[in-house]
Amino acid sequence: MSARRMKSFSGLFAALLLGAWAPSWAPAAEKPKAAANHPPGFVTPKPDAVIPLWPGDAPGLLPGGRAETLVNERYGNVSAPQLFVYLPPKEKASGTALVIAAGGGYHHLAMCLHVENVVKLLHDQGIAVFGLKYRTRYGANDVVADALADGKRAVRIVRSRAAEWGIDPHRIGFQGYSAGANLGLNLAGQFDAGDPAAADPIERLSSRPDFCVLMCVWPNRRTTADFPLSKNSPPTFFAHARDDTTAPIGFAMEVREKLRRLGVPDEMFVVDTGGHGAFHIGMVEGPGVRWPEALLLWLRKISLWRQLP
Repeated sequence: MSARRMKSFSGLFAALLLGAWAPSWAPAAEKPKAAANHPPGFVTPKPDAVIPLWPGDAPGLLPGGRAETLVNERYGNVSAPQLFVYLPPKEKASGTALVIAAGGGYHHLAMCLHVENVVKLLHDQGIAVFGLKYRTRYGANDVVADALADGKRAVRIVRSRAAEWGIDPHRIGFQGYSAGANLGLNLAGQFDAGDPAAADPIERLSSRPDFCVLMCVWPNRRTTADFPLSKNSPPTFFAHARDDTTAPIGFAMEVREKLRRLGVPDEMFVVDTGGHGAFHIGMVEGPGVRWPEALLLWLRKISLWRQLP
């Protein structure tokens, strides 16, 4: 037998010994389990309605995009944005509403963590919840511009149906996590009063939220100078962990300081530890999960939420 054939045979024999060629009866290697999205015993809330944001295709839709996916309860390749409507019982309704934009780096939307897990908590306080399934990157689309357009549209839709949904049209907030907070920050500086000449009556309404809630606001490689905030930007609540390396607290502090110079009311809820997931209700322990208490106290202080008797 030649030296080359001997070497080949020796390599094959070693591979067999090491189990590289596993027999057909060998158990398959276990796939890593996906991270949990809800606390034990969680009951997924059913939306009262799921409505498309736009009549027909969303503006600027690019043809040939990737098909939408849903993996581990996270939406990806979103090109057809929707609004998930969760209304509190009428006897509990406070008139305050919150449009929530989940995080996911503009690649996917973790609505399971950032919307579904807080619906009951917010309903118990009489707050209507609107889960915003905004456009993500589905091809070569300008995802930041698409998401901003969807955020504006969501606020307009809620305002247009405020009477129907038992909402005060002047108490509509916008909450975002991470990339969703990046969207919220864009909206805080680029809202508009609406187009009175628009054929669509929804587009005639203001897209300005009455308050913003920015959770772990992610800069997305931008600085505060890139966000055209003004004295008319909505009052803003920040929640941040000092050890968050994905969305460093320094950026949030700079945004807060910019708002203060403009005379915009703000509140900041800061915890030392917990990282980027410090505020995931039902999923973590620690002081971060008390953000709803701080938010409600602030909203009551600025008269944007009333506590029911």
